[in-house]
Amino acid sequence: MRKGDIALITVAVISLVLWLIPKPQGGRVLISVNGEVYREVSLDENSVIPIETEFGKNTVVIEKGGVFVTHSNCPDGLCEKDRISKSGESIVCLPNRLSVTVEGKNKEEVDVILW
Repeated sequence: MRKGDIALITVAVISLVLWLIPKPQGGRVLISVNGEVYREVSLDENSVIPIETEFGKNTVVIEKGGVFVTHSNCPDGLCEKDRISKSGESIVCLPNRLSVTVEGKNKEEVDVILW
């Protein structure tokens, strides 16, 4: 084995370990439109949030500790396919300039510490 092979195997093993580390459950949902905060909501709070802006219309649903988009008037509807619940996960609707991100319970909360 050459040094390059060992480096490649090491990177693959580290990537696998990082992928297997469970992400903490999120505590709040940050909804942004065009890069600006539209609304912050607790992940524990069940709600339906209609979002109508100059860029488009979306409906964000927070339910049973998860977040998903039930309606979007964008052409491809890709944002309607995911449900997120863990800190660091996001749903993005580029045509409508919408991003929905699950964050930790506190802004200062650290998700993972790597040595």
